Amino acid sequence: MRIIRKYANRKLYDTQEGHYVSLPDVAELIRAGEDVQVHEYRTERDLTAIILAEIIFEEEKRGPRLDIEGLRRIIRSGLPL
Repeated sequence: MRIIRKYANRKLYDTQEGHYVSLPDVAELIRAGEDVQVHEYRTERDLTAIILAEIIFEEEKRGPRLDIEGLRRIIRSGLPL
């Protein structure tokens, strides 16, 4: 499991490699089959779902990859709001 720390200044730090990474870097790790967890540096709160949602959002802004019905299914699957 690769642990990424998120600092207050919004920087992401890969604890395994020992350097800062970007959202696209985290996306590439996931595409390569890495299990990634993102934790807030101070509180150790698990931010993985938030970071994954940010990655999807940024990729969708560049060009739609998910169809509308797929996005609706994600929302309907019972995500608490």
